[in-house]
Amino acid sequence: MDKSGMFEDFNFKLIVIDALLDKEPIFHEELTALINKYEDDFEWYSGAGPIAEIKEYLETLHLDSTDLDKIDSLCFDGGNEIYHILKPDWDGEDDLFDVVSVEGFQNLKNLKIVDYISMCDPKVLEPFEKAGIEVQY
Repeated sequence: MDKSGMFEDFNFKLIVIDALLDKEPIFHEELTALINKYEDDFEWYSGAGPIAEIKEYLETLHLDSTDLDKIDSLCFDGGNEIYHILKPDWDGEDDLFDVVSVEGFQNLKNLKIVDYISMCDPKVLEPFEKAGIEVQY
């Protein structure tokens, strides 16, 4: 569960956050400061998990409706920038960020299209289709 209570699955929240990264979200400055804090100190290929402070920040981050209303599309892809912010050396070869639920997508009032490349079983995306949101496989 996402600690902010907005989404059932934290990994789905990551996809939502990724969709906001290039839209000047309210949290941009705080996240950038955290990224910069760890940029030079990350121990590459050590087998360590996600950067704990960034993960905690993202888990508790409450996404404002002002930001959520900017989202008209989502992309489920292992190459999303957010994964490399959390774990810069992540190679996409495990299920660390796999999505098991999209519950909470109802907060995305302007969502029209979902691009599916990877990161979940296609069945996970069925609620989008039932809500009339186009899923591109």
